[in-house]
Amino acid sequence: MLMDLDSDEKLLLDGVTDFAERALRPAVRPFVERHEFPTELVRQFAELGFMGTAYDPEYGGGGLGVRGSALVTETLARVEPGFAAIYLCNSAPMTVISRYGSPALKERWLKPLCEGRTLASFGVTEPAGGSDVASIKTRAEEDGDHFVINGAKIFSTNAGTPLHGLSTVIAVTDPEKGPKGLSTFVVPVGTPGFSVGKAAHKVGWRIAQSVELYFDNCRIPKEYMVGNRGDGLKQILTTLSVGRILVGAAGLGLTKKCLDLARSYGNGRRVGGVQIFEHQGLTFPLATVMTKAHAAELMIRNAATLTDAGRSFRTETSMAKLFATELASEAADIALQVHGGYGVFEDYEVSGLLGEAKVLQIVEGTSEVQRLIIARELATS
Repeated sequence: MLMDLDSDEKLLLDGVTDFAERALRPAVRPFVERHEFPTELVRQFAELGFMGTAYDPEYGGGGLGVRGSALVTETLARVEPGFAAIYLCNSAPMTVISRYGSPALKERWLKPLCEGRTLASFGVTEPAGGSDVASIKTRAEEDGDHFVINGAKIFSTNAGTPLHGLSTVIAVTDPEKGPKGLSTFVVPVGTPGFSVGKAAHKVGWRIAQSVELYFDNCRIPKEYMVGNRGDGLKQILTTLSVGRILVGAAGLGLTKKCLDLARSYGNGRRVGGVQIFEHQGLTFPLATVMTKAHAAELMIRNAATLTDAGRSFRTETSMAKLFATELASEAADIALQVHGGYGVFEDYEVSGLLGEAKVLQIVEGTSEVQRLIIARELATS
């Protein structure tokens, strides 16, 4: 397990940190307060090439794999978790196209995504399905040289924004085959029959717009299928496993943000003439969070390294996601406690971090789902 960053990763970290501190931090707070997608900030970030960090340079990517993407996610989340969400949710459709798409599909869709010319959303979860991908109801029926898609998806982040150009959508192509009858499609924005619902406010990821996707006799060419017919379940599981590393990295970044805010406030706050950090009741929980943050960093780096090496990584990604996101909730709680009464006022940034942490415990598979995956490993090892 390697902790050290190589020279390319250090350059990446320097570049993302510069954007996060110079452009993002001074400008993002009003968008958070308004639950508003920060179009120009995202455009600026994307045009710097960071969206393509993980992917093949042949298609405009940086070639730095999941390790690189995890660094980007953590750095963004330490400033604004919702901005990290925009990045990691764009990575899911990019991952499925990159890993399974034909060269023509990559040239047409992955390249503009890597180059920051458009954004994508992932359409998996459905109103009645939740984490159970086997219960997907959206259908894609063959009709000559097209497929016709009918159904709906929920919680599709980045869809409906001014930069949204396409969605990758999982649909049933062979219902008689059960879970093995799922396939993945690219559906470009503007395709007749494809529409997007209204964004609702969330307790976290407030600038990352999440909406419903609707498909009403939506016709797309057969060549817009990603990979082979019936490979949808495999593609979902792999993409979600990769995504869990990034969600874990967002949890680590949020944990560090909580520590930053707690330090800043605690070092300047005195009660009864005594600095509050002289009380072990506050410093000991923070010491525990710092220790766990180091462990989370090791777990995330290890899971990303396994993934990039093409080795088995599913259990490690679930452990990293579970540990880092539950740590983020713990860190948000103690950071708010350090702020005392001020922590419950929205004027203080710390007030919203419990909501941010809770979102991370739910997306890309809840904590309960991660424990189920890990427990299955116990039963089979």
